[in-house]
Amino acid sequence: MVSRKKTEMEKIIVRPDGAEILTKGKASGIPLLMISGLGGDSECWGGMFPRKLREGGIAPLVYDPRGLGKSSSGSMEPSISLYADDAAAVLEDHAPGGAVLGWSMGASVAIELALSRPDLVTRLILCCGSGDHGMLVRRNQEVFGPILDRKAPVAELASVLGSLLLPLDQGGNTPFGRAFLSAIRDSFVRHEEGIRSQQKALAACPPAMSRLHEISVPVLVIMGDRDLLIPPREGENLVRDLPDARLEILSGGHGLIYERPAELAERICSFLSVHGKDFGSPCPAGDERRP
Repeated sequence: MVSRKKTEMEKIIVRPDGAEILTKGKASGIPLLMISGLGGDSECWGGMFPRKLREGGIAPLVYDPRGLGKSSSGSMEPSISLYADDAAAVLEDHAPGGAVLGWSMGASVAIELALSRPDLVTRLILCCGSGDHGMLVRRNQEVFGPILDRKAPVAELASVLGSLLLPLDQGGNTPFGRAFLSAIRDSFVRHEEGIRSQQKALAACPPAMSRLHEISVPVLVIMGDRDLLIPPREGENLVRDLPDARLEILSGGHGLIYERPAELAERICSFLSVHGKDFGSPCPAGDERRP
């Protein structure tokens, strides 16, 4: 792996197949590698969620997955394992032995990372994720069919996925909703090759349930109680098979990052503080704190 400095905040990591992965992070604070879901790049986390994490003494470490944002695709066949290898390279370069957050498809990548490189991961947070995407697809073909259809126009995929990410109190016809969906469509259209690769990898995502017992680090599983894409029962399944895990169910859908950013950051900060003396910074007092 070769690295070259880009700016104080950004760095390019060059992978063995030539893919260039753009990473962003600060040296101050406790690093938390954040792995985005389908179509998400380093900018997909919104503004409030990372800010609340930083207020709690956590330094978000984000990156553009290959083929998205400013990262190139490389030449290797797309797979969850390949994406996990990329995430491992980011951790090795920035924060080996750190905490990892995976959201949606990113949760599958995070699980694979924890399984394949246990030396790099000390704490794991799985947000709106599943240990068996194949089973989910078979159970809910109506929802997942359009998401995995690589023949449909990529703008249609963006509309379907964007509607599932919209906060439940926001409609697609509100000013916020229109701007939100437009931004996702523009990004998907610009990065169609990367999107198609992620669709292919997600369709072939191997089940991880039989291996979850191998993950010995503390795990926080967070689900939305009204998530139409990955229902809360998937979180219950994860916690059942993970040796050291707890489940938090928040009020909201698949886009908890946007819908409950302060509460989500608070739960994550509390979890990281409990599981290590080096995670001792106080958590932010979010507007949506619940007892």
